Amino acid sequence: MSRNLIMSGSDTRRWQAGAILVAALLQIAFARVTDMLHVGQSVEIRSALSSHPLVPLGYAFIIWGVIYAYALVAALWQLGPKHRNNLALRDIGWQTAGIYTLNALWQVWVPIRGLDAVSIVIVGAALALGVTSLLQVRDLHLSKKDELFVVGPVALTTGWLTAAFCVNITSSLVAGHNTLINPMEVNVSLVFLLALVAVGAALIYATRSLLYSVALIWALFWVMMANIYRDHEMAIATVALGGIIVAAAITGRQLYQSGQRGAFIHA
Repeated sequence: MSRNLIMSGSDTRRWQAGAILVAALLQIAFARVTDMLHVGQSVEIRSALSSHPLVPLGYAFIIWGVIYAYALVAALWQLGPKHRNNLALRDIGWQTAGIYTLNALWQVWVPIRGLDAVSIVIVGAALALGVTSLLQVRDLHLSKKDELFVVGPVALTTGWLTAAFCVNITSSLVAGHNTLINPMEVNVSLVFLLALVAVGAALIYATRSLLYSVALIWALFWVMMANIYRDHEMAIATVALGGIIVAAAITGRQLYQSGQRGAFIHA
């Protein structure tokens, strides 16, 4: 009976490994598929049309390329036969495939339908999968390779999705010409930014993830730069800088504490 359970687990991991690889490839393929087919408007154009103080400078979106490449490398790594019974992958492998699939779906939905309620749901669902995955493995004793190739890609993606979820909401409000809650007004954007900083700080503390923090700090940095050089809203820039300092302080403390335990990426 135990042999049958082991075989069943191995078969499940085989399907799971394939799903992760396919989803990682879909992210890359769908990133430009609408441009190649000349369908809809690119994500960049959609973002520009709904620009407001929380939209980071364009350089920020370089991180998508890093996320896609990292996900693909990790997806190829986990195909190895010695990872067939990897407990960390069994725990969060399906969630990982789900995150990548939702990212791919968002890359197609936004160019065709725009920044709307559905796009918010897609990012929110991916974010929820990421957060629950990080919390699920938080207390596991992971090898450095598991931290790097299993948890790492999820953490980096989830940190960026935290900021993307906030900006997707505000961009959808601008695109929908909402006059009741208008992020074009500085005070409204400030409220959303403060919420992002608070939620982000809480998740850094809860997940104890260095790469989550790195992605969030990256997003806040380019929001700050956008408000220094593009929108000239120093209140937004100051709050973004404060968020960076808070995130860095929490992460630094966690890294100091985890250094006593020999942790690597997952503090």
